[in-house]
Amino acid sequence: MTGTVAVVGLGRVGLPFALFLAQRGCAVHGIDTNPATIEALRAGRLPFREHGAAEALAATHGTRFHAGSDLAALAHADTIIITLGTPVDDFNNPIFLPIENLLRAALPHMHAGQLVVLRSTVAPGSTEHLGRLIERSTSYRIGQDLFLAFCPERIAEGKSFSELPEVPQIVGGVDAASGARAKQFFTQVTPTVIEVDARSAELAKLFCNMYRYIDFAVANEFMMIAAQHGREVYPIIDAINRDYKRGGLKSPGLTGGPCLYKDGFFLTGKIPYNELIASAWKIHETTPAYLVDQVRARLPLDGAKAAILGMAFKRDIDDTRNSLAFKLKKLLLAEGADVHLHDPLLPYASRDEALRGADAIFLAMNHSAFDDLTLDGLRRLAKPAAVVSDIWNILGTNRIVFSLAA
Repeated sequence: MTGTVAVVGLGRVGLPFALFLAQRGCAVHGIDTNPATIEALRAGRLPFREHGAAEALAATHGTRFHAGSDLAALAHADTIIITLGTPVDDFNNPIFLPIENLLRAALPHMHAGQLVVLRSTVAPGSTEHLGRLIERSTSYRIGQDLFLAFCPERIAEGKSFSELPEVPQIVGGVDAASGARAKQFFTQVTPTVIEVDARSAELAKLFCNMYRYIDFAVANEFMMIAAQHGREVYPIIDAINRDYKRGGLKSPGLTGGPCLYKDGFFLTGKIPYNELIASAWKIHETTPAYLVDQVRARLPLDGAKAAILGMAFKRDIDDTRNSLAFKLKKLLLAEGADVHLHDPLLPYASRDEALRGADAIFLAMNHSAFDDLTLDGLRRLAKPAAVVSDIWNILGTNRIVFSLAA
């Protein structure tokens, strides 16, 4: 790859992409307002876990990758990648102000001929909105002087370096010229580039996230329905999916994370029938309370020691944003439980410390580090009649909630 790229926002979307581009041969200016992030990168340290990123940082730091906080670096770029997303307010409406303020601060450092790409998930119409803002604030014309596109991140967190060259990239320009420029850039990243318009690309990202969110919600609801009939859901899922070409039913779990939590609200504000997406959100957000109720039916929680294993929102990552494990913690504290936390990728208590003497155990995330968990191992540390909540079926018992004494 050739050219100079500025990546604005060195979070879990921006930093891996910046390092990937630098590793591929681009000169990359990484820009972020967090002093701790910049300090860590300049010292050669990653601020979070990402497979392959440490090697890329070591190979490119100070040569093809430079981290800083000054937007003046934008002047050197042919392509500007913005990874600042659109958060929601207390009423779950999209907030455009952060990205608007960034663009206003960036415009004095930009020049004609640059391609500007929005990369993080945004509300539909955000790219067009920013195009209007540029044209009203400057003499630049989109599609002639500056080129603007939305090209969503489609990579599983933690797997950027393996998936970026393989996963098809969707590019959506606000006009044909912008789309062509974005396609030209991303063809250097991955061989398959799918070109649509900007709003279609925004919707594609949201539809993909919401399809998965609803899919997982159905699994959680089926778990609850099975329990109403005195049955466990895992044997039923196996019966449905095994060797059946129209199977594919997902397993239950604590499904969270910043994108899945908020993205549906970008879609439901202007439609009269939003129950499907809204119901998926309600199912996921109430699953921790359902599990606590199931455990409390078997064990008084007031004064009990409760261990939560797995605080990240996804398997084998160290990202806790919108993790339902914290809702689980809050509910248990409200019940009067003495709550102890463990995550192998985060600075909490050790696993043994959390489990020792536990009356209740919640396996909140299916990290691969938990693959060695066994019933005998839990019995050696926890109380003999401790109640276990294993929504991910880590222990392979096919039971969601059960006693170690059973």
